[in-house]
Amino acid sequence: MRDLTNLKTFIIDSKDPKEIDDALSLESVEGNKKKLWIHISNPCKLFLTDSKIDIEARSKSSSLYLIDQYTPMLPPEIIEKANLNQNKISDTISASITFNDNGSINKYEIVEAKIKPKYQLTYEEADELIDLEPNEEFEIVEIKKLLINSLNYRISQGAIIIDMPSYKININNGNVEINNLHKSISQVIVSESMILMGFVTSLYLFRNKIATPYRTHKINCNAAEILEKYKDSEIKYSILKQYMSKSYITTKANKHESLGLAMYTQCTSPLRRYLDLIVQRQVFNSLNNIELLNNNKINEIIELMKIKQLDNNNIYKNDRSKYLNLFFNKLKKTTHKIIFIKWINYKKNIALVFFPEYSLELLILLYISIDAYTNNIYKVKYNLNYNNLIEFIH
Repeated sequence: MRDLTNLKTFIIDSKDPKEIDDALSLESVEGNKKKLWIHISNPCKLFLTDSKIDIEARSKSSSLYLIDQYTPMLPPEIIEKANLNQNKISDTISASITFNDNGSINKYEIVEAKIKPKYQLTYEEADELIDLEPNEEFEIVEIKKLLINSLNYRISQGAIIIDMPSYKININNGNVEINNLHKSISQVIVSESMILMGFVTSLYLFRNKIATPYRTHKINCNAAEILEKYKDSEIKYSILKQYMSKSYITTKANKHESLGLAMYTQCTSPLRRYLDLIVQRQVFNSLNNIELLNNNKINEIIELMKIKQLDNNNIYKNDRSKYLNLFFNKLKKTTHKIIFIKWINYKKNIALVFFPEYSLELLILLYISIDAYTNNIYKVKYNLNYNNLIEFIH
């Protein structure tokens, strides 16, 4: 157990997070050399494999964040104990990383640790701190520099950065709202730190021949050529995603090309994703000489999670459709601008389109009297229906 409570540690998250499972620190080593620490909360030490809590979490696969409802994967008492919080001493699985000048990893170490975060910042607060660059909080500025350098290195290795706004559906005084979201610098560095944690964890597990669910992704297209062809389009990244193959999970380590990494596993959300919890348990057991899950067991869990995640995806889809129907039904405007991406099922009128006003990429029922082409703009009218898909008419 490594005592890291002396490090100035930052939690950076949304305004009211339910599960707080990651934090960042900076350590100065060998003069000007900087060591980045990434800390992940450690719930797996609070209950055993195949215990009642573990089996219940496995049956859920993940926490559900619906628009007006939250269902945690783990019991509230486990989340409360495992959550990272300001001035709270917490158990973590932590990785230290030193970088080469070009942003590649020079050395890493994974340890079981204790931390005591000094700051608990929202993304907005972290953005302001990074922008002001106060001398007394130089650590967060140095963390930003290290992680941006790491991001640029991954890009040089073929990583694809999907740089497009997203959206969030909110309920405000009984009204459904769609808020556009643009990724800020603090969100970029948190995202990069989580990718790095997944990378070094995969390296550790692979080096020690420990079974784990690796995430693999092959691009299978000339991404630069597609982005250049549609460089002036609002949907260039949506088009690119249609050419790329889907990522998949397997116990065999392989490249994650869109991240620019030789291998990768997700491990940074053990409070809300069961596969992340399994990865963490393999690391924790390895560090403590506890019996590991074997390859057959990991494969069984992967197959079960695929089924459970399909169920959860359908819940998300139906929940989103319900509230988007309410949103479009109550709008006073009669027509909407869409950019056509592709037909998913031409015979059933199912299309993938983009609503630029709301940064909303959506599967809809589209009844159109002319041929529709990728990247073309159309005006459509919302039509109330009782299907899972939202219906529009040209």
